[in-house]
Amino acid sequence: MKQKRDKVNCPVCSFKFIPESFHYEKTHFDQIESQGVLIEFPNGKHQLELKPFTTIRGSYVTYCPECGYLIRFVAEIARKEVVEDPSLIKKLGGIKEFGKTYKYQFALSEKPYMDYSDYFIEKVDDIKLNIKKALDDVNFDHWGSFYNKWKEDKSIDSFKFLIHFYTTLIDYLDSQVEEHNNKSVAQKIEELQLPQNLEILTKKVGYLRNKIAHEVYELTEEEEQLVESTFTQFMRHLIIKQLTPLNLNKIRIEPEHEFIDINKVNYEIQDFLYIYLENLLHIKEFYSVFLGPLLEDLGVSNPDYNP
Repeated sequence: MKQKRDKVNCPVCSFKFIPESFHYEKTHFDQIESQGVLIEFPNGKHQLELKPFTTIRGSYVTYCPECGYLIRFVAEIARKEVVEDPSLIKKLGGIKEFGKTYKYQFALSEKPYMDYSDYFIEKVDDIKLNIKKALDDVNFDHWGSFYNKWKEDKSIDSFKFLIHFYTTLIDYLDSQVEEHNNKSVAQKIEELQLPQNLEILTKKVGYLRNKIAHEVYELTEEEEQLVESTFTQFMRHLIIKQLTPLNLNKIRIEPEHEFIDINKVNYEIQDFLYIYLENLLHIKEFYSVFLGPLLEDLGVSNPDYNP
């Protein structure tokens, strides 16, 4: 049985409500047999006995918030089915009726109505799937994997990371700019309409890469910081570009679902982005330096979040 999106109607006070929750109650009902007249005759007797077509084992329980009445719905119900294999009759506790042997086949049903948690999860899951779909288009794993190697693997020096980052950046520019073969890197960067500071950083990285390509050169500490800052700010730009159309700061809670706490929704968004992006980008001090400010810009930060 599929969960209903309707409100439950209390049979006592007629109050309509969305259940706060359901509890599963293990209930074992004895089967009541219907018996015909016992007819006795010489050397024998006969009586028709019939067990019910269905039997119940378990129920979903909720309560009316208006009058407190407990409301039960069947959770596990069984119907009689014919036993085809005679060898299973004893094992299954077969029921003999009208020349055939039956058994009860139990099936667990879903909760009859959606409750608070169902509506909340539905709301949050829909948002998270949209976020993932938007971010997957960027392939952050490709961007971040080499950055992580640069920070963790001593065999990957700053020069190698710069070359990889710049090559990945060029591939991205080519995918975003029309007629890219006829344009310089600087022109491609300008067509992206990046924030002014990021545009300057990106051009500086391009200049640094060209300088290294034509002469033996070792990056200074200041130049390494330039490369890293450009990488992190470009990642931030890509994320904002992908997520801004989702209007995460304008999530609407339907009037009939006013029990959904927007702060908890924002918390889940924050937690999802933390897990999703931190595992891909591996940026040092990820939350305080990168994700926290990003979430504030998106308008979905939650002060109670503590990764």
